[in-house]
This record gives sequence, C-alpha cells and structure tokens, in this order.
Amino acid sequence: MDKEFILRHLKKEHLAGNEGLSEIAEMSGLDIVKDLFRNHETMRDLYIPMLNNNKELMKEVIKKNKDKFSICQLANMTGLTRKRIEKLIDEVERNN
Repeated sequence: MDKEFILRHLKKEHLAGNEGLSEIAEMSGLDIVKDLFRNHETMRDLYIPMLNNNKELMKEVIKKNKDKFSICQLANMTGLTRKRIEKLIDEVERNN
C-alpha cells in the first residue's frame, strides 16, 4: 500500500466514524491525523491523558517552581488542588 498516495485524499469527512481522530483533526489539523496514520496506524484506541494526571510530570513542575510561585498560583497553573500541590511539595522535599 502506498500510504502517501492514499493520505493525499484524506479529508475530515473520512474520519466521521472515529470520534477521537475527528476531534484531533478539528483541533490540531488534518496533517496531525495524517502523521498518526503514518506512524501509528495499528493503534486500536487513542487515549491521551490530561497532563495533570501525570504524577511524575507534576512533581517535576512543582520541584522547579515551588520557590517561584505560591501554592495558590501553582494550583491555578497546574489545575491541581492546593492540597494536592502541598502533598507533591512534601514528596519532592522528602526525596531531595
């Protein structure tokens, strides 16, 4: 199969049966969807978690910014609760 040949014909209408890919095309553009087809064609389901659900990423953000911003500011910037920020600060400080 010549993927590039086929992908030249891909339109948003062709994604109607796939809610996830339709949403990506709508928000990020059809070129992103084409890249997914090029590189991840056999993925059965597409799950992209919210960034603030990635604990290790949030710990890194907190570690690098806990002295620059207040707990309230960090909560607003990360979407986490103040209580969760305080817990992550405690974990970060215990691991240093």
